[in-house]
Amino acid sequence: MKKKIKGLFFIIPSLILIFVLLIFYRSLYQRTPMDFTFDAAYWWAKSSEIGIWQYEEVPAGFHYFLYIPEKFKNDKDNPDAELPLIVTFHGSTEKGLAPKYGRIFTDKKFQSRAGKNGAAVLSIMSRADYFTDPEGTSLLIQNICLKNECIDRTNIVAYGFSQGAEFAVELACHEKRLFRAVVSGSGFYNITKKELIKVLPIQFYFATSKNDKGIYEQGSSSGKLCERFCKNSRYVEYEKRGHFYVELNDRTGKKNKDGSDETFLDWICTVVNSDF
Repeated sequence: MKKKIKGLFFIIPSLILIFVLLIFYRSLYQRTPMDFTFDAAYWWAKSSEIGIWQYEEVPAGFHYFLYIPEKFKNDKDNPDAELPLIVTFHGSTEKGLAPKYGRIFTDKKFQSRAGKNGAAVLSIMSRADYFTDPEGTSLLIQNICLKNECIDRTNIVAYGFSQGAEFAVELACHEKRLFRAVVSGSGFYNITKKELIKVLPIQFYFATSKNDKGIYEQGSSSGKLCERFCKNSRYVEYEKRGHFYVELNDRTGKKNKDGSDETFLDWICTVVNSDF
């Protein structure tokens, strides 16, 4: 009887410890809501229409292109739209090409599968020849969402190429609650272990090429870590694709439930349509 009592004194604390550790583990992967902050320098904008885009400039010095699906162009205050938001970051010295990356996501192939009403797309232009200032960029995205209530603030995905990809990951590490997912094409952000723990709730898609010297060495390391530890994440490695951006038809190396090859389009639609 005494042995059984001693055994219970050992088993009960062990079970409590395991329970506490499980709660802690789950908390690491739990996304917490973010309170968006109004800032007049990022809110008020000079605005004009250019094709499908709304081109805007704010006092803080940012210029950007915003696409809202036609159905909600005149109904931007409708929260029932629940539009996912894709935020694109161009490469170094590519300010004039900012909408090029946005057009990947205004394409019907993506819009027809994204959310219940399509998706909003934001193509930001860097203020210098490359992206800096994670805090300011976060405030810009927050205020665009506050101005356009049709956007689902819990469903924002960052997409970047080259230095824009490096910055997208840096921004996710700076404010882990802002993005649901981050896409890095030929990016070179070298994520630290401390940052990795912060971004565990975020889904990542990294793509690099072995012949992209100077980029591959850093980007591949971060990509492999995020695929291993962050939920529903992908790392795709090519032998000879050079310096490239991620395209909708790129294959991930995984399979869909129906046995077909998973593409980047499949993956990102799963991300924006899920309750992760």
